[in-house]
Amino acid sequence: MHPAATKSPASTLHTVRPNSHAFRFARLSWRRNRIRSGALLLSISVAAHFLLAQASQRDPEQILHDQAQKADALYQKHSYSEAAALLKKLSSDPRITALPDWLSALDELASCQALAGESKDALRTLRQMSDRAIILDVDKLRNDPDLAPLGAQPEFQELATKMARQGAVWKDDPAIASPYKPELTLDEKVAGLSKIWSEAHFNFPFFGRLADTDWDRLYVDYLPQVRGAQTTADYFRVLRRFTAALHDGHTEIWLPKELNDTFFASPLMRTERIEDKVLVTEIYDPALETEGVKVGSEIISINDKPARDYAESSVAPYASGSTAQDRENRTYGYMLLQGAKSEPISLTLLEENGEARSIIVHRYCEPSSKCTGPDRDSVQFKMLPGDIAYLAVREFVDDKGAKAMRDNFATIAQANGLIVDVRENYGGNQQNAVAILRMLTNKPFAQVRVRTLDYKPGARMYGIVGWSNENGGQETPDPGHYYAKSVVVLTGPGTFSAAENFVVLFDAMHRGTLVGAATPGSTGDSVMFKLPGGGTARITMADVEYPDGHIFEGTGVQPQVSVAPTILDIREGRDPVLERAIAILRDGLPVH
Repeated sequence: MHPAATKSPASTLHTVRPNSHAFRFARLSWRRNRIRSGALLLSISVAAHFLLAQASQRDPEQILHDQAQKADALYQKHSYSEAAALLKKLSSDPRITALPDWLSALDELASCQALAGESKDALRTLRQMSDRAIILDVDKLRNDPDLAPLGAQPEFQELATKMARQGAVWKDDPAIASPYKPELTLDEKVAGLSKIWSEAHFNFPFFGRLADTDWDRLYVDYLPQVRGAQTTADYFRVLRRFTAALHDGHTEIWLPKELNDTFFASPLMRTERIEDKVLVTEIYDPALETEGVKVGSEIISINDKPARDYAESSVAPYASGSTAQDRENRTYGYMLLQGAKSEPISLTLLEENGEARSIIVHRYCEPSSKCTGPDRDSVQFKMLPGDIAYLAVREFVDDKGAKAMRDNFATIAQANGLIVDVRENYGGNQQNAVAILRMLTNKPFAQVRVRTLDYKPGARMYGIVGWSNENGGQETPDPGHYYAKSVVVLTGPGTFSAAENFVVLFDAMHRGTLVGAATPGSTGDSVMFKLPGGGTARITMADVEYPDGHIFEGTGVQPQVSVAPTILDIREGRDPVLERAIAILRDGLPVH
């Protein structure tokens, strides 16, 4: 199930990577909390004079990474003056001060200087921060307890006010981010469309793959459509079609909660396109079974339209997916029967015996879990015949997947093979995915590469908009857990976001075999912003690649062994993807 089906922006997580562009700027505001919690924070740390002497022989980024715990130790010991002095020495290396992470170092330096009573130096450092970047969340700066010694000083208040003015234009403003109401003004509707157009214009990295999309032309074409939208619901329908034209899985519109019942109610069943037929593949409501709906029933018409025609005309225009498999998964899956809770839907079913009959089914949306089917455990571990361990992980929002693997590692270590099933994993935080990969190797492995637009007005004047390329660094093996035997990972078009990054890294490690279907081909970080009427938009801003630069955005990760269920498989309750994985392990797949 795709996360955008029902989840709100506040509860939906997307891929978060250390060293990513978004992560670096986010951690400026979280730095203190993350450093104190011991979370993975690549903040500036300070080496002693010896390390400075050796800096010319070492990668400056690696110096910052390796010394993070030492900087934390100085801070925890309240050795603020010493920490400030060391940071100041580090600032003498132009290779280090040129790094994006130096912004976090300045934040740390200002805090240590303030706590050490070096107010003038702290203010000077904060001015350097302001000169180096626009700080959006100035309130966190004002309320940072480490900077409290500066709070009463007029120079600090003046600087904070200046920084707030600089950042205001980049933040959500009530002038555009208005709350929900049934109808919007003409100006609000045009402003929302313009906001989406502008954010995509300066952030979206994939215009080069959209051969038939003229973004400016599309904006002009949609102006009369948003002007003509009578209700807020109509307005968001137009915006969803507009963003879907970018064909990107992480670029979409999240609706205000007041419209959930209008858009996201659904019958309590799951559908898929199998062998070019629209099939019922799961049923969550016993009442449907009482009415004769069966797993494997073919849907031949929806609201008196042929099922394929209905899907392509009423659903596909709103399916924002990066690849054909992603769009098909959305169109014929969770989006197919969604609509207003107040409007039952008419289905004509064709049974295995050739009998066709029509039924009326109702859409539900309360409680919220009813929109997507029954609650399932996000992690499932079991042993399969042949002493094969099976771990299904349906989200990486938390570390339950890695925890299940650690908790069951004594059993897994004795297994003849391991299957990790991420076919229905909608993503979350990539580090929770990496935690599993760290148990599958005894060697360091490279992270994904990320590139974002590097927009400089001066360069644009000469017709150039550049790219910022970032290597993700190295991940280290889990020191206490190493599974050395054969591994198979199950994939499909529902392997989304951080789960797709998991597959990319597993593939790049040459650790085992991918079995199933191609992934969606979309795992970039997004810029999120609010819209008139209580909605939110997100626009992909990162192009993610394999560690060696291999491209999968817009194509998906292709499995080494392709397996697709047939209609007969669905009707007889077989899982051919899992069966093939078991056969591969049983027949003795060599470790790559």
